[in-house]
Amino acid sequence: MDIYGILAHPAKHSLSPAMHNAGFKALNINAEYQRFDISPENLARFIQRVRDENIKGLNVSTPHKEKVIPLLDVVDNVAMTIGAVNTIINKNGELHGTNVDFIGVQGALEEVTSIEGRSVVILGAGGAARAAVFALQKSNAAEVVILNRTIEHAKELAKEFNCKADALSSFNKYNPQIVVQATSAGMNKPKGVEIVPRENLTSEMTVMEMIYSPLMTKILKDAKEIGAKIITGDRMLLNQGFACFQIWTGEQAPRK
Repeated sequence: MDIYGILAHPAKHSLSPAMHNAGFKALNINAEYQRFDISPENLARFIQRVRDENIKGLNVSTPHKEKVIPLLDVVDNVAMTIGAVNTIINKNGELHGTNVDFIGVQGALEEVTSIEGRSVVILGAGGAARAAVFALQKSNAAEVVILNRTIEHAKELAKEFNCKADALSSFNKYNPQIVVQATSAGMNKPKGVEIVPRENLTSEMTVMEMIYSPLMTKILKDAKEIGAKIITGDRMLLNQGFACFQIWTGEQAPRK
């Protein structure tokens, strides 16, 4: 049996095992997808385990997306441009890294709105934000602005991608058509965390969340209540998952 899995810390909230195991079952593929909750100090040891045990593929999540890069044998141009890896493929002991998070962002947004020509604000400046910037620029967004609590991090990322940066507190200076919430601030917090005050959201916006635990974060609840379009984080998870599944198995993902 081939083994795949999610590499994260924490990993218990991940819906990826349910998704990929359903896919393997539907196509009668002899494989299992597991959770690998690995702390940062054990990352290098775990990557050696991947080689030793011939683990066939991994999704990579917080906090390992950037730290795993130097531990891999080959990292493709997409992942290098984004600066983060979210997918690992074991090719006969040679570990290849790529990033399909941007496909998840594109796919989730295009289910409800067009990206081309739209103004976008991205909240956050980490690995998820990097994938979002890449996706939006690739889809010809008119303007991308990165907002982050630590403005220096936003400026560093904006410089790499040649876009604008500002402080998170400056959200009300902008009137974006699309808002992408790419911080981990509300992860696993059912009561929610306020990232953007509700009064700064409008009904004309499309608000996308990259967290899916909880499914309805505070920004999504606020956006829904004022009549904005919302996109829950599971839509991004599914769209990037379809891409991973095909990369690993060579089969079209059984989307239903």
